[in-house]
Amino acid sequence: MTGAPLSIDEQIAAMKATWPQFAARRIDRCSQAARWVGSVRPQYSRYVLEIRYQVGGFPEVRVISPVLIRMPGNPEGELPHVYPPANDPSLCLFDPREDEWAPTMTLASATVPWALDWLACYELWLMTGRWTGGGRHAEPSAPIAKETTA
Repeated sequence: MTGAPLSIDEQIAAMKATWPQFAARRIDRCSQAARWVGSVRPQYSRYVLEIRYQVGGFPEVRVISPVLIRMPGNPEGELPHVYPPANDPSLCLFDPREDEWAPTMTLASATVPWALDWLACYELWLMTGRWTGGGRHAEPSAPIAKETTA
């Protein structure tokens, strides 16, 4: 996608309009960064998510509660499609190498729906042991681009 990145104020406004249950916290207009916390229920369970974003970087999404269940010995990994560290994983919602995220996109229209899809796949994985969400599993040894957030 081309065009100017959306400002943090534009991201905050889009999130407030679309996902009012996500409260913007720790807004830093100087570094164009913010953190949102909100509750969603994609299918069976309710989850509290944290979204961190700094303009120009990649959004990071974490499940604050409940604690994500791991399945040691599962062939797809004990918790598939997450980025390290293991004690504080962020969800693998898109492939950064395929330019699936652009700073011209809103978190409200891309990141939150992707997180809901991830959570639905996670719930099915817990039931079946198979990840049905497609994509490529994050490689634990590969460095990933991380942004710094406020």
